[in-house]
Amino acid sequence: MTSSYKFIDHTADIAFDVEGDTLHELFAAAVFAWGESVTDSEFKTVASDHREVEIQAGSVEQLLVDFLSELNYLLFTGRWLCYFVEKILIVNEKGLWVLSSVLKGAEISKEIIIKQEIKAVTYHQMEIVNENKKYKTRVVFDI
Repeated sequence: MTSSYKFIDHTADIAFDVEGDTLHELFAAAVFAWGESVTDSEFKTVASDHREVEIQAGSVEQLLVDFLSELNYLLFTGRWLCYFVEKILIVNEKGLWVLSSVLKGAEISKEIIIKQEIKAVTYHQMEIVNENKKYKTRVVFDI
């Protein structure tokens, strides 16, 4: 069970390559990279509550974009920061991708420093592939 992410140079945007042994790990690693992109708090604040997020999409790429977009919405509109994915289930039901998750996080406090606002999660260069028993993709945020 391994997952990782690595930031890459990208003109005027934030981009990272992410991988995981499973789709669940890929999505969870993308959450950590998203968090590192938006805050300097380094996830030191104690996560004090949970949020359930359920999303449906026509493709696994759309599912990832919509999931990260929901985190972004929760942060910048709901003033709630996701620290990690406590539980995630991703299934393909008759061509429809469904994600059910439990996120752990907290309301924004003075200790949390937002370093970057993400305008949008993009599809640019995103293609989730399974190579050598690893799921991989690139995620680009419009800032």
